[in-house]
Amino acid sequence: MKRNLWPPGIAVLFFVFAWAAPKGTVPRSSASQYPAHAQQGGVMVGAKLLSHTEVRQTFVSDLNHCCIVLELAVFPPSGKSVAVSLNDISLRSAGRDTSTKASSATVVATTLQKHAREERDITVSPATTIGYESGPVYDPARGTVRGGGVYTGAGVGVGVGQRGDQPGASDKDRDVVETELSEKGLAEGPTTSPVAGYVYFQISPKSKKAVYQLQYTLNGGRMNLQLQ
Repeated sequence: MKRNLWPPGIAVLFFVFAWAAPKGTVPRSSASQYPAHAQQGGVMVGAKLLSHTEVRQTFVSDLNHCCIVLELAVFPPSGKSVAVSLNDISLRSAGRDTSTKASSATVVATTLQKHAREERDITVSPATTIGYESGPVYDPARGTVRGGGVYTGAGVGVGVGQRGDQPGASDKDRDVVETELSEKGLAEGPTTSPVAGYVYFQISPKSKKAVYQLQYTLNGGRMNLQLQ
């Protein structure tokens, strides 16, 4: 008979601590340690725009396919609380008047799943044909006449995959993506300590020289951080 090696109390504590595991990334020592930073009302914000390579190295999910990813850190004033919300964060491309709100992990995961379901892969595979010819047949390629009988031919076949059979298309795949993005994303809610994490914007990635402006709304004011 197998025995439970974990007493019930220990098992409960394990799951509680697992559920309460911190989200996001470890904040740097100060907002000035990030490439872009700003301050308003004692609140300091630091941000870093991830390159395509950094996104591939950081995430298993293919975010380069759909999103711009930032690492964002918020530093509250000493002894005071700041409410962190994705609704206060937006990104604007240089030369455009409109901006894009940050998306939750759930929304991004659903977008990637939808795209995977709509994709259909075109596959090329070897193909062999077998037939039967009756009577003498003239072969124009060789300029000869061959007798009838069984013949074979070689070529390639082109097929279109079924929708929904691509990686990332299943509900399980979507849940895995959502879990990864949620665990690495910026935690929302009130905080008296510095917090940091990744923020996702559903903007098709542009060239490496593209310029973006991060807009962070706080207490009726707005901080603008220039990103490159």
